[in-house]
This record gives sequence, structure tokens and C-alpha cells, in this order.
Amino acid sequence: MRHSTKKLIVSALLIALGVILSRLLAINTPVMKIGLGFAAVALCALLYGPWWAAVVAALADILGSTLFPTGAYFPGFTLTAACTGAIFGLCLYKKPPRWFWPALAAGLNVVLVSYLANTAMICYISGAPFSAMLAARAVQLAVMLPVQFLVLSWLHRSPLVRQLMLRAV
Repeated sequence: MRHSTKKLIVSALLIALGVILSRLLAINTPVMKIGLGFAAVALCALLYGPWWAAVVAALADILGSTLFPTGAYFPGFTLTAACTGAIFGLCLYKKPPRWFWPALAAGLNVVLVSYLANTAMICYISGAPFSAMLAARAVQLAVMLPVQFLVLSWLHRSPLVRQLMLRAV
């Protein structure tokens, strides 16, 4: 399979942007993460589709956890990062700019991946009870659901992103 140089360069820039937004410009605690790191993955998903976005999200997670560790590396979080890329790609790639697609992407990602799957990963690592951790992470759910919906809606409808989509491939 042959990939264009432009696609690789754009992907590398999105990986770097994702690391910066999620590791340096976000609120990171052992229990929750509130930030805009998902926006780089969403942009990749809009440009290149679900599978490429999943790879970019996984690479951004590996690079971010290597350069800016908040604990030991755990591959479960890389898997959930890849799921985020796949969900964004399935919901946004080549879809008409309607409110439904960003809402579906944000809802699936925040509830299934961030709230449930990442909470399960944290419980596995820490040994904390799942129900107690869900209660503690409810704040992240309440904050990130509208934030992701608004950012994804803007990206999905943005004329600038539409121009990038025409030139990025």
C-alpha cells in the first residue's frame, strides 16, 4: 500500500498537535483528562477516514506517553485512543455537514470510550472499584460531551477544513 508524502507529513503534524493538546495544554489528573487532544484526531478522521485516524491516534498516544508520562505506559489506553480515531472516522468521514454526525461521534466517544472503557482501564491499573471511579469521572463526561460536540461540529462544517479535505489527500 502506497501513501503519499503529503499524507504522511499531515499525519505527523496532527500527531504532534494531538500530543501538545492532550499532554501539555490539558488538565490531566490521575482520574480524568480535560482537553482538546481529540481535535487533532478528529481532523485526521475528516481528512483520511477511520482506519488512518485510528493509527494516528494510537501513535499520538504512544508518543505522548513516552515523552510526557503520567505513569507507566499501558497499552489499553492506546487501544482506546485508536477506538476514538475509528469512531470519529466512521461518524465524520465523507458525511454531510449536519449536526447529527458530530453529535453521534461525540456521544459514542465520550460515553463508550472515555467514560466506560478508559474508566475500566484505570480501574484495572489502580484496583479501584468501577462504580466509584465512574462517579469520580462523571465530571469529565459532563464537561467533555458538549465540548466535543461543539468542536466536532465546527470542524465538520468549517469551510477551512473543507478546503483542507480537498488538498490533503
